[in-house]
Amino acid sequence: MVEKKDLIRLFRPAGWKARLYLRLKLKICPLLALENYIPDRGRIVDLGCGNGLFAFILKLGSPLREIIGLDFDEKKLSLAKKIQLNKPLCQFFLSDLNQLDFPSADIYTLIDVLYLLPPSLQLEILKRCYELLPRGGYILIKEIDTRPRWKYLWNYFQETLSVRIIGFTRGQSFYFRSSNEWASLLKEIGFAVQIVPFHKGYCYSHVLIIGQK
Repeated sequence: MVEKKDLIRLFRPAGWKARLYLRLKLKICPLLALENYIPDRGRIVDLGCGNGLFAFILKLGSPLREIIGLDFDEKKLSLAKKIQLNKPLCQFFLSDLNQLDFPSADIYTLIDVLYLLPPSLQLEILKRCYELLPRGGYILIKEIDTRPRWKYLWNYFQETLSVRIIGFTRGQSFYFRSSNEWASLLKEIGFAVQIVPFHKGYCYSHVLIIGQK
């Protein structure tokens, strides 16, 4: 399992703001635990990778993983590249998910991304991933479940601050689904589905939905 201290050391070139973000993110989101559900080898494409945090976690977890991160935000990608300036670990590319122009992969990950996209685009992205995956390939979706209700509502309040008021990331509306709704959608596309709750110990209703082709 990836050690928190290794990530802090990796983020050192990015400055104090990035390191503060890292500490806060690891405290409120089970990113390190999610890494255990990713195969140790293969080509992994992290859609909506932001500053590369989860991509780096995956690479530190196993050097046999080939990691590609895609994001539309040039500033966040610049930070990701700055973090690994002296030791290239992952590949990062500027890409808007709206274009559905993804490289092929053995595994796709979407970590707190889909809730910012309209349902029609969510569906198109998931279908595109299914088309590109080999038989036995995976898609892993980390989202916020609508249950427990109080944790979901707390998250909704926080997201309203960070997205609509502070403008931390792109999005004007939220399109949350319950874990069962995500599972039904993936099954309709053709995936075999597993739901893994991750809300215990957190104030947020984290959930992981795993689809296998």
